[in-house]
Amino acid sequence: MTHKILPAALLLASLAASAYAQDIYKVQALTDQDLNGTARFVGMGGAMNALGADLSTMATNPAAIGLYRRNDFSLTGSFTSQPNGESFMDIDKSRASFDQAGIVFKTNVDGNSLKFVNFGFNYQKRRNFKQFIGINGLTGGLSQTQTMADIGYFRGVDLDYDDDYYSVPLFTGVGYDAGAIQAVRDADGNVTDYAPLAADRYEFKRAQWGGISQFDFSLGMNFDEQIYAGLAFGLYDVNQHSAVDYFEYQNNYAEGYLFQNDEKLKGSGFDVKAGVILRPIAESPFRIGLAIHTPTWYDLTYESYNYVSVPNYNDLGQVSYTEASDGIQPYDYKVRTPWKFSLAAATTIANKVALDVEYEYSDLTTASVSYPDHDDYYDYGGSGNRDYALKDEMKACLKGQSTIRIGAEANVLPGFFVRAGYNYVSAPMKDDAFLNHLVDGQSSNYASGTDFVNLGEINRLTVGFGYRHNNFYADFAYQYQAQKGTAYAFQVYDNDLGAKLQGQEIDLNRNNFMLTLGFKF
Repeated sequence: MTHKILPAALLLASLAASAYAQDIYKVQALTDQDLNGTARFVGMGGAMNALGADLSTMATNPAAIGLYRRNDFSLTGSFTSQPNGESFMDIDKSRASFDQAGIVFKTNVDGNSLKFVNFGFNYQKRRNFKQFIGINGLTGGLSQTQTMADIGYFRGVDLDYDDDYYSVPLFTGVGYDAGAIQAVRDADGNVTDYAPLAADRYEFKRAQWGGISQFDFSLGMNFDEQIYAGLAFGLYDVNQHSAVDYFEYQNNYAEGYLFQNDEKLKGSGFDVKAGVILRPIAESPFRIGLAIHTPTWYDLTYESYNYVSVPNYNDLGQVSYTEASDGIQPYDYKVRTPWKFSLAAATTIANKVALDVEYEYSDLTTASVSYPDHDDYYDYGGSGNRDYALKDEMKACLKGQSTIRIGAEANVLPGFFVRAGYNYVSAPMKDDAFLNHLVDGQSSNYASGTDFVNLGEINRLTVGFGYRHNNFYADFAYQYQAQKGTAYAFQVYDNDLGAKLQGQEIDLNRNNFMLTLGFKF
């Protein structure tokens, strides 16, 4: 077999450094966020950075709570469904969720310039990881096991020896133990290659669940009803779980090669958000909102488990199975997400209509990953535990991400409001991004799977309505999120076969229904 899996220049770059290759996609998942919060906030497409006076604005522009004149308390629940999802691993395609709880206390200072100092707390679900992906197709003779074989070949290891065995990713070692790849030896017994299985077609399923919870503690100030300033300290709780079931059919037999993977990612993080809202003309309702978010610093713990089963046929066509399993013990690492900047403009018309439009930018290539016990020889004089090779992978695969939000609210009858919003979020990844396992270093040993999804742009449409009576209010919102992606169960290039496994386009659309109940006092 001719092992030319990547273009030569890229291959040399890959072999020159070490990286947790799987974390390119995990870092992106940690930097992303859903449109979530109160139903009013979601109904307006999250476009309230300049309008303010909503609990969820603590997560976008904390200056917005400076516009409060009364105390406010609210709770929000939601129901989310993925139309093309399936029930898998006891995870249904629809799920209810508790998404928001918050309170603001206003303090009337009534000073010469400073009028209000308001304090707020808000919980909301930043990310809902619930997702199902199911794809199948022909392999063209390729197999996921070829990734295992290629890694063994390029590492130049003999997996019969413990020292070599523990220098390859988990799934390669487990695959070797189960007989999914076989060592090819010369007359002296030295390993010269690894032979993979061949497959006709495959079936792949992945279920993912959990989320990121966000807790914001905010301060907002009102200066002369023209300048509003705010600061928020955010805490984050990460709980992500995924399960993979991958099956290959060989030689038209009913039985086949089975690969299963279970992953857990848990941890916590924090960030700081600052913002201002300006009314440049005192007599005009027009206002401008500016906000900046520091990176979120995450401390994470990852663990994984792999299982492989390989069928063996005798001369009579009878089948038996060789099985192997192993796991990665929990290990810690750190992620720093990018800075985030936003600009918004808003106005009201005759105290009956409110409009807001805003732009947000974050450069995903500036994220970084570090490991407490990892000494990167590629350190460039840095901290000694930052993964600079993974930094190069991010620059090669990720890109800057832009978000546009537009929202409107109208008071159509006394106490009744209607809302509409739109979001556009640009794709976070380049079209040719991929999960690169061909890296030389201890950090890549922790990779435990081969699947990945290159996400496309997001379009969100939202509508909502609200009711106010005395101190009580109720809001409802519906959100439709449209997104496509290209899913790969694995990706292998092979010059002998002249082919690669093609990615499959998938729909990741979501429907989300939200209800908020609140009380102002």
